[in-house]
Amino acid sequence: MPTLLWLSAIAVFSTDVFSARHTESILLRLIHLVYGSISYRHFNVIHVFVRKAAHFSVYGFLSLMSFYSWRATLPGRRRWEFKWSGLALALTLLAACLDEFHQGFVPSRGPSVHDVVLDMMGAVFVQVLIASFTNVVVVKRRAHD
Repeated sequence: MPTLLWLSAIAVFSTDVFSARHTESILLRLIHLVYGSISYRHFNVIHVFVRKAAHFSVYGFLSLMSFYSWRATLPGRRRWEFKWSGLALALTLLAACLDEFHQGFVPSRGPSVHDVVLDMMGAVFVQVLIASFTNVVVVKRRAHD
């Protein structure tokens, strides 16, 4: 259920409400409130960074939620199995592609293969963290036994 809710949130993020035009005005107000006036050039760099960081983290979180959903659905003997990570990455790739396809029909948005690559970088990063930390915990337990 949490994975489906997060997929729904991603669908909302894909609408005009979260287009660059709308996030720009909100971010600009926040920056002016905290730091005062900055040049448009500097603001544009920050805005692009924030938007791309959102891609990385939103799809990384989808990958995390998906991993635990697959683990609950297809139980195994170990704490980490490649099939759960593989299925989480496949779901994330499908969601990223469908998201960009949808943005092709939103006038204030546009599809980007680069965003799909960034989305998958976030997903792979999270899967590597999951695999690394679940294996570390198991190794430490065995060392103490």
